[in-house]
Amino acid sequence: MNRLKGFTLIESVIVIVIMGIAMLTITSFLVPQITRSADPHYQTRAAALGQSAMSMILARGFDQQSDFIGGAIRCSSSDIGSTNCTGTTGSSIPLGPDSGETIATYNDVDDYIGCWEPNGTNSCQDLNLLVGDSATTYHNVRLDVEVVYQDAPSLKQITMTVSASNQQPLTFVALRGNY
Repeated sequence: MNRLKGFTLIESVIVIVIMGIAMLTITSFLVPQITRSADPHYQTRAAALGQSAMSMILARGFDQQSDFIGGAIRCSSSDIGSTNCTGTTGSSIPLGPDSGETIATYNDVDDYIGCWEPNGTNSCQDLNLLVGDSATTYHNVRLDVEVVYQDAPSLKQITMTVSASNQQPLTFVALRGNY
C-alpha cells in the first residue's frame, strides 16, 4: 500500500492560525518596548546637560555686587565699602542678567535666570550659546533656571529643570553662598 505523506489543508490552516496568534502576542509585547527604547538616551543626555550647566553656573560669583578681583568685600555685609546684593532690600537692581550682558560676560549665578532652548525658540535664550555648540546636539531639550534667595543675603538657591522630549523632567537644586 502506497500512502501519501504530507499535511492536509486543514492541518495547514490550523498551523497558520496558531502562528498568527503567536506573532500577534509577541508583537504586542515588543511594540511598547520599541517606543521606550530612546528613554535611557534622553534621560542620560538630560542629566549630563543639567550637571554641566549647573557646574557652569556654580562657577560664577555670588552676586553682581560681589568683589570679583579677589578682595574680601562681600555684598550686604558689614565690610567697609560693601554694597547691597541685587534683589535684596535696599537694592534697586533685580535678580537676572544685567543690562548689556551676554552669555560670554555672565559673572554671577542669577545671570542665568530664564528658559533656554535650542536656537532661542519660544522666547527663550539660545541653549546653543550656553553649551558652546553652534549646532546643538540637544534637540527637544529645554532648561529652566530659577534663582531665589534661600537666606538673604547669605545663600542663593539655584533650581534648574531639564525637560527632554516627552520624558519626566529632571530637577537640579544647588546653593551658592556669599563668601
